[in-house]
Amino acid sequence: MSNKFTVINSTDSDKNKEMDSVYKTAKLNEMWERQYLSALEKSCTGRTGKICDLPQDELAKIGFAGIKYVCSMRDVARENRRLGIDKGRTLEEEQVRFIVIDSIFTILSCLTLRNFVTIFPIDKTYDGDKWEEKDYYYTTQVLSAMDMDRPIGRDELSELLWDYMNADLRHAYMEYTSAMSAMFKAQTGKGIMEKFLEDRGVPTYTMDKESGIMKNNQTGDIMKPKKASHIQVVK
Repeated sequence: MSNKFTVINSTDSDKNKEMDSVYKTAKLNEMWERQYLSALEKSCTGRTGKICDLPQDELAKIGFAGIKYVCSMRDVARENRRLGIDKGRTLEEEQVRFIVIDSIFTILSCLTLRNFVTIFPIDKTYDGDKWEEKDYYYTTQVLSAMDMDRPIGRDELSELLWDYMNADLRHAYMEYTSAMSAMFKAQTGKGIMEKFLEDRGVPTYTMDKESGIMKNNQTGDIMKPKKASHIQVVK
């Protein structure tokens, strides 16, 4: 038996795994973008009329690929932030992101509720009452008051997404509202949530990450939060 053995540098191994993860995230984003645009082009080429006139199965393919594309964009942005190479989106990029997601939501609104539920199954979480959160039962109760065999409609879809428990749809809607807030802030100087809280007298704060100092956005007062001695960071 040979007494030779190989020493594996764990640091290099971890780095390779990290780069594999980054590469996989980027490739998935490219794949879903290609699939979404391909399905959209295939269904719309040579046809006239409204998007809702397309067959339900084609709308389903476009909508599903579109939501996966939005979620993959979110994953790429998250990886960029983690690697410290995220420069933030420009206003033009936020506007494009908003338009893309809004178009995808318009397609989803043309689906019947029955097909919508088939494509985006409700998350199997059942303990909402325990944590005072929305869960599978809450969503099914909301759906019970709706017509399963009629197209959802654009306004109704916006309301439904607030109550519909599906991780991909939730992430897509967060991206949508984030883009909307960025556009609103470019016009008013404040994000949507900041303006909402301010109108109700709830103070908001901005923290300097380097100094840890927080500034009250309404009064200008500054403070440095005390670190709780009984709280430890678990790594």
